[in-house]
Amino acid sequence: MARPRTATNILEARGAFRKDPQRKRPNEPKVDSAFPAKPPAHLDAAERKCWREVVRIAPAGVLTGADIVTVEIVARLLAEFRDDSRGMQVARITRLTSEMGKIGLSPSARASLSVYKPDENEFDDV
Repeated sequence: MARPRTATNILEARGAFRKDPQRKRPNEPKVDSAFPAKPPAHLDAAERKCWREVVRIAPAGVLTGADIVTVEIVARLLAEFRDDSRGMQVARITRLTSEMGKIGLSPSARASLSVYKPDENEFDDV
């Protein structure tokens, strides 16, 4: 199975285009919708709590409106894991860790991100 392409916003956060700006994909679909602040109403109380936690700990700038379903899957599986971690099927735990990695919630996923910080200029405030 081929390795899935990394989204442009993730590559941008990693700083990949500073070195090779020609690698940008101008025709990649853009997500203009912001990630919602509140969890979906159809989640139960434990799932909503997990939703808020996932959103709070996700790396800044990674989640967009297109990630709502992914975060919902993570929240539901995380709530299930916390409710009965010993009884949860290994395949579901694997799915949880896989989905968490997709949104930067694993050490290796975070290690692949680098956030570009522009140089500070002492005269910017003048």
